[in-house]
Amino acid sequence: MKKIEYYIYFIVLASTCVFTKLNAQNNNSPYSIIGIGDLEQSYLDRTSGMGHAGVALSGARAQYMANPASLSMLDEHFFNFEVAVRYRGVNYYGQPIDIVNNNQSADIQFKRIAMAIKVKPKWAIGFGLAPFSTANYSFYANKVIQGTPQTFSAYYTGTGSTNLFYITNSYKFSDHFSVGLQASYLFGQLGQTETISGTGLDSNLVTNKNTYLNNPYLKFGMQYRTKIAKKWKLAIGATGSIQTKLNSLTSLLVTDGTTTLIDNPQFSVGYFTLPNMYTAGIALTYKDDYTFAADYTFQNWQNLSYRGLSYNLVNSSRLNLGFEYSKKNTYRDLKAEKTFYQAGFFAGKSYVNVSGQQIDNVGGTVGIGFNALRSSLTGQISLEGGVRGTTINGLVQEDYLQITFILGFREFWLPRHFRRYD
Repeated sequence: MKKIEYYIYFIVLASTCVFTKLNAQNNNSPYSIIGIGDLEQSYLDRTSGMGHAGVALSGARAQYMANPASLSMLDEHFFNFEVAVRYRGVNYYGQPIDIVNNNQSADIQFKRIAMAIKVKPKWAIGFGLAPFSTANYSFYANKVIQGTPQTFSAYYTGTGSTNLFYITNSYKFSDHFSVGLQASYLFGQLGQTETISGTGLDSNLVTNKNTYLNNPYLKFGMQYRTKIAKKWKLAIGATGSIQTKLNSLTSLLVTDGTTTLIDNPQFSVGYFTLPNMYTAGIALTYKDDYTFAADYTFQNWQNLSYRGLSYNLVNSSRLNLGFEYSKKNTYRDLKAEKTFYQAGFFAGKSYVNVSGQQIDNVGGTVGIGFNALRSSLTGQISLEGGVRGTTINGLVQEDYLQITFILGFREFWLPRHFRRYD
């Protein structure tokens, strides 16, 4: 049996096992209590093994999600389908952490589904569902209830996420220049439960807050590609999203044991603002086999004036670097990719500043993938390790390891009036 067949069976088996465990334990992330939660940093596509650097990249078979302009380079008249599943394990360090009983978490989740069709030689359409942010945390704190002299123990838990349902239109003006627009509907729910208990209370006092967010969200993109030498190709890309206000509706439910004290489904109506977000990237390809890519991202959170007792939002930035070697086979006049190998690095500072420390994230990636030459399957496995946060000023550091599985499939597609039958 050939190696490529082993790759196929391994990917399918791994993805099947993952889908059966979607209800596994969720990762805690203490900094996700702030703002809209932890923003998704991975595009969950072919760039997962390249340090997530992909704004300037495009391909004939793979859907590059960093830039909506990239879809215009897909092969014509093919329907492309991809799913991504990710395992993530985290170790926590710092003074607030119970090292013996509660310093680890792990989960496996279905993360992305994407489809794309090249309907005309210059026009491609894509649609799918992808994560935007997540929130999941739990901690204990002391709290004074108004009207009582005592300090009570309060336990806080929070869960939720926001997601993008998107439709992408990508148009290729020439072999050198493409543009794209990703029109999304961003929606989700972020919830927090506060449970107060202790001597002096007849029963637990529980407060549930649920915030629902939604609104359209736009992302623009462009790519330019050219040959700069006999064996070298250059590509540059850029994307941007303008400041967007999300509709926000918060419900409040307060109970004292079995007694309902407050039940207000429209406790607060307002909005949450997402900032201007920009990314620029460059990619160099040698002999169509070796690719070097770099992205830089900037997000302007500081002007939004969100601030708490010990935190504030600040401008965030991120640098992504990636390398890929594509191994190809030649069949007569046709050169087709068989496998590819990747490595990458990233370093960034998040939009959260807690106790004077801006939360940063540094890590590296490796990946391997294949294109089955005798079927329509493609697959990839990517490994990522990183460090997020710090133990300075009583904060929490997260050391994490995650594995991303991506399975793709494509099928020849033609509108009915183009088909011919014998």
